[in-house]
Amino acid sequence: MKTLHFALALTSSFASLAYAEPSMTIYGTFKETPDETDSEQPRKTPFNAPYQSTVNIYGTIDAGIRNVTNTTKNGGGTLKMGSNGEYYNNRIGIKGREDLGGGMDVHYHFETGFNTGTGALDNKDNRFFNRISSMGLAGPFGSIDFGRQPSVACKVVYLYEPFQYRYVQIIPLAGAVAGNMDGSITRPFGTVDGPRFSNGVQYFGKFGGFTASAEYVMGEVAGSSNNAAAKAMGLAYTTGAFTVGGAYTLQKPNIASGNTPDYRDQDQLTFGAAYKDGALRIAGGYLETTTKAAVTNQAKNTWLGANYDFTSIISLTAGYYRTTLEAASNEIARRNLLIIGATYALSKHTNIYTGFDKASLRGIASLTANKKTLQTGISIGINHMF
Repeated sequence: MKTLHFALALTSSFASLAYAEPSMTIYGTFKETPDETDSEQPRKTPFNAPYQSTVNIYGTIDAGIRNVTNTTKNGGGTLKMGSNGEYYNNRIGIKGREDLGGGMDVHYHFETGFNTGTGALDNKDNRFFNRISSMGLAGPFGSIDFGRQPSVACKVVYLYEPFQYRYVQIIPLAGAVAGNMDGSITRPFGTVDGPRFSNGVQYFGKFGGFTASAEYVMGEVAGSSNNAAAKAMGLAYTTGAFTVGGAYTLQKPNIASGNTPDYRDQDQLTFGAAYKDGALRIAGGYLETTTKAAVTNQAKNTWLGANYDFTSIISLTAGYYRTTLEAASNEIARRNLLIIGATYALSKHTNIYTGFDKASLRGIASLTANKKTLQTGISIGINHMF
């Protein structure tokens, strides 16, 4: 009988989810009012108080095709299926919350990514909850969360990112914000990449128009409390149509390309602003990462873009992103990217999308030394949220 009750509750929960408009974002953590569905009825606890708990199962699946020119030295192109999400990364997530009374709650959040084409996990470490694995306590003071989650820098940059982390395989910011993907992505300056930290404690508090955030990440390296650790602070302010924000992160990641660890001091500063008036949104910002090694390295990102909703169905977003890499104050690589994306909503849950991008690569980013590489990309696909 208990099994039957559980099955009926689960069926009722999925039925409610099928008609609930999703409110998550690219990382599923930024909306103030998440879309939640009751999965069980209130019952008495040993504390003789009403027990109220909500569980929400959500996700998105994206299937797209992308063609890029000049991906090889002889001028050949690449046609591929964006199986991890060309427009919007694939994921399945579970969010739960228990009301403790007095304006307080305990909550948890798990999220895993997957590959549409093969069904495999989206990370080389085969970590099931690679995207998010956290638990926290919230109240009038704000929210404190423990575990693996998007970094403070990631969440602040979202506020003034034109595409708000769509097309993350093309636009550089999701891979540039502070965080450590455990060596799954390689950059010219090592294997350090955003946008998440493991083993972190994160705080968010809202005070009028201000949102304050902070985090401390434990490196868990034997014999050192600093190696692989990170500290960050963020602040944002919203008044009317304007939003401004910034974040500072100090960490000591392993930048070695070989098996011997090489922990180096690294700091990151980002700031930006956004303006929204009806159907129009304009956003821009700056992100600078400095790694203090034998030769000090810097990665700089500057961007500006706009989004316009022509109707409730048709939307257009365009952005320009410049990324430069410097060693000892000398520029060694540059990438200029122009990207335009359009979406057409088939329903509240499903849209089709198309994107056009043009990139100019120089320095060590170019396929041929001392020459400029020009690449043109076209993406098209369908995305469904549930």
